[in-house]
Amino acid sequence: MASLDRVKVLVLGDSGVGKSSLVHLLCQNQVLGNPSWTVGCSVDVRVHDYKEGTPEEKTYYIELWDVGGSVGSASSVKSTRAVFYNSVNGIILVHDLTNKKSSQNLHRWSREALNRDLVLTGVLVTNGTAQIHGT
Repeated sequence: MASLDRVKVLVLGDSGVGKSSLVHLLCQNQVLGNPSWTVGCSVDVRVHDYKEGTPEEKTYYIELWDVGGSVGSASSVKSTRAVFYNSVNGIILVHDLTNKKSSQNLHRWSREALNRDLVLTGVLVTNGTAQIHGT
């Protein structure tokens, strides 16, 4: 098997917005029946063949890092999450359409993650399919 390129994608948002359910759906192609709270971080993976069947075909090992969404703004909570923000290739921001505050907090989540030395490469995940841009 050819070597796989690793892509690390953070999944961020407030607690209870469905990050774990989204990650499970993307990686396992099935609905998560009984989601539970994520403490710290949970990592799930998906192998993706980009441009399969073409000369540009490349296989990626996509790690989706579901970071616990504790809304605490204490520096201890932020510094604990900061360890997950290193060497990131992309971010998926998740919010609950029925919870306006979770949408408003997306700015805080992106600001918290981007205050690290990150180089985003443009990973776009739609309908369970990941597309790598600018790698």
